[in-house]
Amino acid sequence: MDISDARSHEFESIEPETTLSKVRGAFTTNERARVAVVEDDGEFAGVVTRKQLLASRHSPDAKARTVMQDPPRVDRTEDVRETARLMVESGLDLLPVFEGSRLQGVVTAHDLLAHVQSYLDALSVEDVATRDLITATPDTTLGEVINSIREYGISRLPVVDDDDPVGLVSVYDLVEFTVREMQRQQGGSLDGFDEHGGRGTRDDYNATGGHGERAGFAARMLDLPVSNLMSTPARTVEADVLLDDAVERMLADDVSSLVVVDGDGRPTGIVTKTDVLRSLTWTEERRMPVRVFGVDLMDVLTREEIADRVEAIEGKYDGMSVIEAHVAFQKHRESNRGMPLVRATVRLFTDRGTHAGTGEEYGTEAAFDAACDVLERNVLDEKEKNRVDRKPEDVRERNASLLEWWLEP
Repeated sequence: MDISDARSHEFESIEPETTLSKVRGAFTTNERARVAVVEDDGEFAGVVTRKQLLASRHSPDAKARTVMQDPPRVDRTEDVRETARLMVESGLDLLPVFEGSRLQGVVTAHDLLAHVQSYLDALSVEDVATRDLITATPDTTLGEVINSIREYGISRLPVVDDDDPVGLVSVYDLVEFTVREMQRQQGGSLDGFDEHGGRGTRDDYNATGGHGERAGFAARMLDLPVSNLMSTPARTVEADVLLDDAVERMLADDVSSLVVVDGDGRPTGIVTKTDVLRSLTWTEERRMPVRVFGVDLMDVLTREEIADRVEAIEGKYDGMSVIEAHVAFQKHRESNRGMPLVRATVRLFTDRGTHAGTGEEYGTEAAFDAACDVLERNVLDEKEKNRVDRKPEDVRERNASLLEWWLEP
């Protein structure tokens, strides 16, 4: 199946000399816009993503050309699976579609999933969902949410109250709420500018929102509870729901994720459009490379089961890509009721370094399970170690600075 029927001619288009304040304004007023296409005299030049502007501070007067990136380009007859793979690997949910050297439109994650939705009934939500769930409570402060988003590299957090998912907060909610509150306090658009950061909305405007005022406002905002800005209600789905039904809900509600809940309604994970895109790339021919040492000890365990378990570990920790996995089995002399004591070691070679886990149990299958449990804990521990170690006041200052950037004209 190709993408020819999934492409669109509707997208945000900007020029290379467009200021980032105007780009940010376009993202704020168009909630669905995630990527802006940069065109220079009608020729494709690159893209600027909303995530780029939110991840770090840029001068509002900087030009789009200084931050634009050159994304993967796809032909209008490109295969759906390859397009999904390029989206996942590039971190972009919009790719330019070309015919020869001419831009023929774009393909978005939303449109791609709508194109294939009816074919997704071979998988269920639990097959693709992320279980490494980071949550907030209604009383979690805006500053704490910003910190989690930045340190864990995520774009949204479910808001949970006594094991009950009550809402969702995304980085886009944060920006929209912050800018709206500043505008409300000052009356009209921020600093007298229109929503796109362009000219003043009136000839005699006064830019009342100076640096000092923005700094004080940003500091106060950090202490607000997330309940003030979270999206409600929380869209949920049970793990055994077929993936095509889950995607249908996302498309119908125009959301990018669903909170996965168990039979009692307790949150157990999250499934995003990116998770679904990643599942489109799964094929038997392109399974993760797994090398097994001590194959003669695999009396019950199969290579397919090993690959499934290792891929499940990779899937739980979004952002980590496994390049190759090594699994080694070693038999000891000791045995119990005829079952030998086996030492299993699972080693993952990833784009974030090497991770390993070792377990000893009677029987190959039990030893492998024990090693995988240790590996999962080690990967999680490594994530914690890699978090930036800052003093609370430094974290607060950094987050306040980010809010000030959102408020700059």
